[in-house]
Amino acid sequence: MYFVVSDPHGCLRELKILLRQWDPKKETLIFLGDAIDRGIDSLGVIQYLMELEEKYGEKVIVMRGNHDAEFLAWLGSGEMAGIFYSTSQEETIKSFYVNRDMTRDTRQQRAEYILRNYRKEIRFMKSMRLFYETEHVLFVHAGIDFTIPDWRKAGEGTFLWIRNAFFESEGTIDKRILFGHTPTKYLNDDRSNKVWVNYMGDKIGIDGGCVFGGQLNGIALNEKGDIRAAYAVPFGSEQVIYYAKGEIE
Repeated sequence: MYFVVSDPHGCLRELKILLRQWDPKKETLIFLGDAIDRGIDSLGVIQYLMELEEKYGEKVIVMRGNHDAEFLAWLGSGEMAGIFYSTSQEETIKSFYVNRDMTRDTRQQRAEYILRNYRKEIRFMKSMRLFYETEHVLFVHAGIDFTIPDWRKAGEGTFLWIRNAFFESEGTIDKRILFGHTPTKYLNDDRSNKVWVNYMGDKIGIDGGCVFGGQLNGIALNEKGDIRAAYAVPFGSEQVIYYAKGEIE
């Protein structure tokens, strides 16, 4: 069985509250990416995921999101450290500057500081997967390209960035697909932040837009990808909302 969560974007508090619903004895935790950016504690989210992986080993599977990839690209750009630098990374970088004023450093110096002082965290981020599949379920950050005969051979950008061409497509594979990346308020007809399931039932979006004032969604699945329950923690709240299977599918 699986417990799936995605796109906390530095919302460590909400992530910890949500994962109280995860049973590591029975469920594998699947994280669909975008640990960082926009929220106030990106470093904390990374370190928390590291702690979980160290404690539970193969019971924790971590995917890379586009924001995670952009951050790594910026760190690796050397003298061209401005290329992959976006305004959403300001809060991320600030979280790495625990006892140092980042405004005194150039962008390149900020990258050098992080690479020098957070080697384990960066190594962990580089180890994040692009997708994870089982016999019945595919887990990915953004989606896949149905126009490619073997979707696995798509470029990294597809798994990290694709939107409409994926979730609006009637293409199918022999697995149910769980994804984040696109906030569900843009997918649900009622503009809610709840988990989204397409009409065919083979695509499930779970990014509740927590960092934008929405909610952090978590979904429990059995081995075949059937939804057992879903949970949500609204931004800034300690409340856990429970959704029965019938409220989702």
